[in-house]
Amino acid sequence: MKLRVPNLRRAFTLVELLVVIGIIAILAAMLMPALTKAKSQAGKVTDLNNLKQTMVAMHVYASDDGDILPSANWDAGGGSLPGWLYTPGGFNRFDLKGGQLWPILRDAKVYVCPNDDLQMWHWSDLKQVNMQRPQQLSSYAMNGGVVGYSYAYEHSHPPAKLAQMQSGDCAFWETDELDPQHFNDGANYPPEGVSGRHLAGGIQAAFDGSVSYIKLLQWYSDDLTNAVRNRLWCNPNTPDGHASADYPGP
Repeated sequence: MKLRVPNLRRAFTLVELLVVIGIIAILAAMLMPALTKAKSQAGKVTDLNNLKQTMVAMHVYASDDGDILPSANWDAGGGSLPGWLYTPGGFNRFDLKGGQLWPILRDAKVYVCPNDDLQMWHWSDLKQVNMQRPQQLSSYAMNGGVVGYSYAYEHSHPPAKLAQMQSGDCAFWETDELDPQHFNDGANYPPEGVSGRHLAGGIQAAFDGSVSYIKLLQWYSDDLTNAVRNRLWCNPNTPDGHASADYPGP
């Protein structure tokens, strides 16, 4: 005769399941800020490396072209002049392989922040419509001061020489992704702003090749609104660094 061993296992009660789910939710909430910060930090490190490579490529390009900088692609995707990011015209006007820095960089990942979504839809205050970015090649933009902050200027004059720019002048930055129209080409001007995707800040690069992290509050400080030449407003062809009266900017 076999003795039956009583089955001591039992199912969780509803209350116990709710308690377990609550504990898991609390732990997830506690971990989420740390995971978000870690993801932002990883993206920031990649951005620093990407823009460092871009600045090396820019210096190599200038050294091979009589100290002339690559053009900023201040063209709204039109025209015909080649720029650092692409050469406009043709069926596919936004093509990385037509950019002046592509033969040096030769890696599409260098142009993109891993935390950025190049194809995202977002409301545009400038266009008053929900839209995607016209240019979906890069998270970064070149300072339009290289071509005087003007489409007409770029098509009448060559880009500035590297020696004309001050070492601390801002050459590239992570474009503010909150308006897709900021990505209408490969250039920006200071009021279009820097991205805040990395804990309210983004990455910038200077013409001396250095790269750094900058907080939004610092970007939108005196340099942006100052009427005199500074690291953001750095058109070398005008005393105040802004667009000239003959070739006004946006």
